[in-house]
Amino acid sequence: MKSVYVFPGQGSQHKGMGEGLFEKFPELVAQADACLGYSIEELCLRDPDKVLARTEYTQPALYVVNALTYLDRTAGGELPDVVAGHSLGEYCALFAAGAFDFLTGLQLVRRRGELMSRAPKGAMAAVVRLDQRRVDEILKGLPFRNLDIANINSREQCIVSGEYDEVFAPELRTAFTDAGAAFIPLNVSAAFHSRCMTEVEEEFARYLAGFELRELTIPVVANYTARYYPQQGYAEYLTRQISSPVKWYESLSWLIGQGYRTFHEIGPGRVLTKLTDQILKDPLPLPEEPPAPVVSARPRTELVFMYGGQGTQYHQMGRELYDTHPAFRRALDRCSAAHRAAGGAPLVDAIYDDARKGKEYDSVLTTHAALYSIGYSLTETLREEGVRPDAVLGHSLGEYIAATVAGSMDFEDGLRLVMRQARLLAEHGDGGMLSVLAAPSLFADRPDLFGAVTLAGVNYDGNFLVSGAADRLAELRAGLDREGVIAVRLPVRQAFHSPHLDTLRPDVMDAARAVPLRSARLPLYSATHAATVDPGAPEHRERYLWDVVRERIRFDELMASAFPEPERHFFVDLSASGSFANFLKHGYGPSHRGAPAINQFGNNTASLRRLREALPRE
Repeated sequence: MKSVYVFPGQGSQHKGMGEGLFEKFPELVAQADACLGYSIEELCLRDPDKVLARTEYTQPALYVVNALTYLDRTAGGELPDVVAGHSLGEYCALFAAGAFDFLTGLQLVRRRGELMSRAPKGAMAAVVRLDQRRVDEILKGLPFRNLDIANINSREQCIVSGEYDEVFAPELRTAFTDAGAAFIPLNVSAAFHSRCMTEVEEEFARYLAGFELRELTIPVVANYTARYYPQQGYAEYLTRQISSPVKWYESLSWLIGQGYRTFHEIGPGRVLTKLTDQILKDPLPLPEEPPAPVVSARPRTELVFMYGGQGTQYHQMGRELYDTHPAFRRALDRCSAAHRAAGGAPLVDAIYDDARKGKEYDSVLTTHAALYSIGYSLTETLREEGVRPDAVLGHSLGEYIAATVAGSMDFEDGLRLVMRQARLLAEHGDGGMLSVLAAPSLFADRPDLFGAVTLAGVNYDGNFLVSGAADRLAELRAGLDREGVIAVRLPVRQAFHSPHLDTLRPDVMDAARAVPLRSARLPLYSATHAATVDPGAPEHRERYLWDVVRERIRFDELMASAFPEPERHFFVDLSASGSFANFLKHGYGPSHRGAPAINQFGNNTASLRRLREALPRE
């Protein structure tokens, strides 16, 4: 009979747990004591200092007891078919699946507990007798900005997590009790599995990067996705778990749908056993899983995520998603917090300032970081929905987002880079750019019109970009208007991709050198180089980040050379304005399939839905 071992998380600890286990594994207990600097047996069995309930002690203690329980149970050689863990318990599941040895897992858990214990004061509360949809509706109807559903444990049990004052606000309790729910505050000191954990997540990710994670030998169900971990390359799943909800109800319901009926709780207490009994009686209805793909000679369609740059921004970009989509909001809040921590203004306030709706958004001091953050947040939104890129493509500033998504640079480093660049660029605000709707040959054919400006880029045969001084661009636009040529001024005050930036080169290069670049994990198509590049390669490491803002955009050349069989690709437009979708439509034809996630006309939810519907089903 197929069996699933499930490992409990924080909340299952109690004094006396692990009794009879420690003497069976003296070597591992000695490793634990040396790692932690105190007696793990003394803590678990007697808790003389009354610290077992503190996060930094709870997490290592539970990990050790769960891991030893597993080793004791499997000593005869009989292993489970699948493992899963609730929150912290997922580390025990990964240990069971061979992701790391006992000591490595303990080091990770100890660090996780330490970071969480230092998080700003937060709170959590259980909401019982309401389903997730109703809980979500109530939260959206309240004026709170920092509350999330942290755990979905069963059909009628969710955990709400967030800032202390909001969780304990009388209006929150009243809203739930009026709806017929029980509202039960939990004895925790931080807002686990919520947006309040984003800084913890970032710091833990840096720590985790120093460890090697092995290929999994037993399937592990992830809290983050409610589906199996990949066998390799799964570090992101561990870091995402910190600020993402624990989808326990969906996880077990999915396993039940796969035919699993036998679940064993491995660790102290019976919390998960009780939840499992409830879920077995009332599993979450899930869409039928598509059949396994038939292997054929035809290659799978490659998803190419595309990122735009300066000129695509506008006030309120992504506003509807921010108000309605938890993943997008969580990601953008993370970006905004990081921007503020690095000395910038509150980014969300700058993007969604209602007083500036409809007005030009051209201050590079916030637009640079805003575009980087919107592209990153849209990527995270799609990742949470199970849509991941096979390759990335960057256009101007969008190459920084592409490099981040491809793994060449950390999110924090990329954000600090664009912020430092923006401060340098702000001092050169006497330029601009025009988008000209005409054949690029016009630029060479009419030096009388274009002699005072620079060809900044070509998007397709009917659209090119020029950069220059603001007064020269005004004269050019008037001249083009007289000849019936449409030219649109982009909302930028800098002459990107032109010699006007050359005086900034030493400072921009200095900022770039401060960014550690690694080899990309995904193919990165560069509109600057009209080819795939690896920013971490020696030939690119020195100049790449400067070339992105200074050199001409060669998007037309890139599309011709990199995608000779466009039907093998689907282009996911993650620019703020849907500009790539327009390029494909007007410049490349129906063989270049793609769709935007959002655009400047609003109705983001519908746009995102249409994108999902348009994705290849293979």
